[in-house]
Amino acid sequence: MNLLVRNSNSFFLEISQILSFTDEDGNDNMKQVIEANYRQIKADVMQIVENEMERIKNDPNLQHLIQKQ
Repeated sequence: MNLLVRNSNSFFLEISQILSFTDEDGNDNMKQVIEANYRQIKADVMQIVENEMERIKNDPNLQHLIQKQ
């Protein structure tokens, strides 16, 4: 699906579609794609936090920032 956009000179320019959520059978899978992206971002953030916590634990100048359990 391409969109037509009107510019200030009153003629239309076609904007090509960047991403389609329709699979080869014509099913709309936008919800699944968004949920998969959400899960991936959440996992990425958790990995960043774990990496930074480990880095802080191993840095003598930063160790005081972590509460001992």
